[in-house]
This record gives sequence, C-alpha cells and structure tokens, in this order.
Amino acid sequence: MSKAFTISLLCMISIMSYAQEQRIFQCNLYSNEHKVYLVLNLYEKNITIPGQEIFGEVDGYLGSKQCTQVWAVTSSTIQKNNVAEITLINNYGSEDLIATLTRNSDGTYTYQHKEGSTLKFPVNGKWQKLPKKIFLLKKDQ
Repeated sequence: MSKAFTISLLCMISIMSYAQEQRIFQCNLYSNEHKVYLVLNLYEKNITIPGQEIFGEVDGYLGSKQCTQVWAVTSSTIQKNNVAEITLINNYGSEDLIATLTRNSDGTYTYQHKEGSTLKFPVNGKWQKLPKKIFLLKKDQ
C-alpha cells in the first residue's frame, strides 16, 4: 500500500512541477536596447502597478527605464503556440493598442504591435516612439 501511495505522490509532484514550468506568461521581461520592461501575470491577472494602485490589479504593465509612465495591460488572451494577445492603455486612458507577445523557442520573447496607438514614452521632453517589434529577455537570463 505504501509503494502505491509513494508512486502516486511522485506522479502528482511531477505533474504539478510541469504545470508550473508552463506558466510562460508569468514573468518579468526587459529590453536593454529600448530600455523598456514588461511585468506580467496573464494567469491570475493580479499585478499592481507601483504608484498607481488606484487602477487595482491588472494583467501587467510595460514601462520605460527613462521615465515613470507605464502602459497597463488591461486584458489578455493566451492563444496557441506560446502566443498571447494583450491590450495596453496609457496612464491617461487616452491611447490604447493591441499587441501579441510570443515566447520563442530559445526562451526569448517577441512583442509585436498589431493595431492602435504607437507605443511611446516621454524622454527628456520628447516622445520616444518604440518600434512595432521588440525582442525581450526574461529578467533571470
């Protein structure tokens, strides 16, 4: 009886650890080239934007290392083939956009603008417009 229990327990632990490894859209990403970062949890959708707690919990946010403004991820859908579609809105609610986030086979991520406003941040009194495609790394890489 104890062998069967031990085997069952090991199987459950193995399944649980596999499920945790597959949470590819619960992560912190960054791009040194564009000086931006992306904080996500598209599963529990429980991210609070620092200094902007008034928005409550969201799916995540995209920020710049060069200013304090962020774009909140207000909704998301995890699709097939390691792709998620995300909707972002700026601090003021005046601009929004839809993008996809893809986890690539090498562990990197690709942000791809699909429609809506241009992703931009104020840097030194000028708008820094970001490209429609940005490659991101996990924070622990």
